Amino acid sequence: MITPDPPPISSLESISPTVHEAASHCLARASWVASGRFYAVPPHPRALLGIAVHAVLARAARAGFGSEDEEESVRKAESLFDEEMTQLFQDTHPLLRAKFGTQTRIPFYNLYRARAALVASHTARSPSPLPSSTPSQPQHLRHRRLAEQTLSSRDGKIRGRPDLIEVARALVVDYKTGSPSDSTTPTESEARQLRLYAHLAAENGISVRAGAVERANRTRAEISISNEDADEEGRRARSSLDEINRFSGRPFEDAATPSPQSCRQCPCIPFCPAFWDESDPAWSDDCGIHLEGVVESVDESLEGRLLVSMRLDVVRGTGARGPGVISRLSRGWLEVEQADVPGAGEVVRVVDVGRANPSSSHTGFRADRAGTAVWKV
Repeated sequence: MITPDPPPISSLESISPTVHEAASHCLARASWVASGRFYAVPPHPRALLGIAVHAVLARAARAGFGSEDEEESVRKAESLFDEEMTQLFQDTHPLLRAKFGTQTRIPFYNLYRARAALVASHTARSPSPLPSSTPSQPQHLRHRRLAEQTLSSRDGKIRGRPDLIEVARALVVDYKTGSPSDSTTPTESEARQLRLYAHLAAENGISVRAGAVERANRTRAEISISNEDADEEGRRARSSLDEINRFSGRPFEDAATPSPQSCRQCPCIPFCPAFWDESDPAWSDDCGIHLEGVVESVDESLEGRLLVSMRLDVVRGTGARGPGVISRLSRGWLEVEQADVPGAGEVVRVVDVGRANPSSSHTGFRADRAGTAVWKV
């Protein structure tokens, strides 16, 4: 695969909670997220599972499954999950299709499917608990549940689609697939999103006093949201929008702020010049191992030529500099989109490789089926 060119920063008319969250890490990353080019680089397979789980839970909140019978609701939720994953896998980057062949072979497919179905069945049949105080709401909305309804701020600068607003309960709910160790308290990222949804609700005449994160592992994390907190998050989102637009038309790397924390799980790593200029092996604990180097040789004799071992001189990235060997690369991964296996003298970037195993002559790296991708520079 050829490394994509980093796009110039584009001006945005409005900002979403997702882009606002990305901007809290890096403005260049936020611009990429806003571009919608999700499949220009291979997503982690768990991202596809998460999107499917989210779709199932949102459907349960919006319309249920037309049955009060739990087993029937579970079956319908499982069927919806399968349909979503079929479409997502069909549309995803070709590297993921080369790695797994079919969506059902993605690791933890059945676990995510079962969790989504159980939580969705419960959500469809059980309303969220009432908060301690319920403010008055507009008469025409008082008894409604607003599911996946796009809301805009009065000035049009913020747009978002909350998973669910329980209007009578003054509660905004967001569905997540992750399971942090402290599952009773939202992460700062989650809290930031809930506060911004509360601000959008207020801009549309709906009072929100609490936010909840419903996780696919059936845990729930809640926070109270004051009017002041919601308004302040709205102010920060508008500031993020202004900062992104300040870089409009400039090179991608001008807006990048690489660091071990901001580059963690960043989709822009394969093509971000700032990352490769600034990254260091000390970053690996935070953002994984990513290598740039010159190919010295490729051993294609392994396991009937199905696997490849690549020796390269590592010059940049978060792995140890100098001689390195990446083992257990699948030939099929390297030939995606009719590409050739990299040859001696070519410069490559290998992202998301496994933990290093040093030896006397080189540092060993192991390809990871879920995350590793090889890019020609």
